[in-house]
Amino acid sequence: MNATQASECPSQFALDDRALHGADGPAGAQTIDSHVEGCARCQAALAARAVDQAAFDETAPVLWTRIAARRRARVRWRSAWLGVPALIAGLGAAVLMIAARGPGPAPSPLPYVGPKGRPPIAIACRRAGTVFGLAPGDEVAPGDELRFTPLPVRPDARFVHVGSVDGTGRYTPFYPLAGAAGVVLPAPGQPLDGGIRLDAAPGPERLFVVLSAAALSVDAVRAVAEANAGARTTVDRIDGVSVTTAWIVLPKRAGAPAP
Repeated sequence: MNATQASECPSQFALDDRALHGADGPAGAQTIDSHVEGCARCQAALAARAVDQAAFDETAPVLWTRIAARRRARVRWRSAWLGVPALIAGLGAAVLMIAARGPGPAPSPLPYVGPKGRPPIAIACRRAGTVFGLAPGDEVAPGDELRFTPLPVRPDARFVHVGSVDGTGRYTPFYPLAGAAGVVLPAPGQPLDGGIRLDAAPGPERLFVVLSAAALSVDAVRAVAEANAGARTTVDRIDGVSVTTAWIVLPKRAGAPAP
């Protein structure tokens, strides 16, 4: 193909218009078809467009379904919060399985309190065989399985604690379960081992996350979490050790856990 022939090739806009309107489209569509029949360059361009379109058609339905589901969940939560007095109960999270807890005082609706920027952990949720990411304030459901990946918000961090405070003000540790002095952070980008499964206890999940350069006992973290859960106050030292702390709240829909 010489330069003169290439300059006569239809533009990307013309090809888009042809794809949208077909043979019954604007004048010139048939001219484009005639040109493409004898132009290897345009034939290759249309073949590449077809590959891109097929890839989009394969992934778009799943993407839009997830977006719509998350939008509906947020609308339901906002409507419930504005229309119903908040009589919220305890945490309702456990490692693998946990018995339902009794009701407690209502926490405030703030979804995240912590250092500026992103939260110190990323949360993945598995529900009915589908895995998706959660942001602070996203709704969870009984039976959801959550997995946590620490993020590099504190360069000197070597240990992490993750737990929750229920509606009675009691702290339940998830990482570590008990006894150990913090969990050593995994390699960057890797999740913590295992996960937690949410039960049917009503109320939001109030997660307390601690990152530190030195090991801390579960008892020390528990004392700070229970003392500051009401106002979700963060602290920068625990037992004399410099720490980064954050609260992440996930509203939870009512119902029985999925089998």
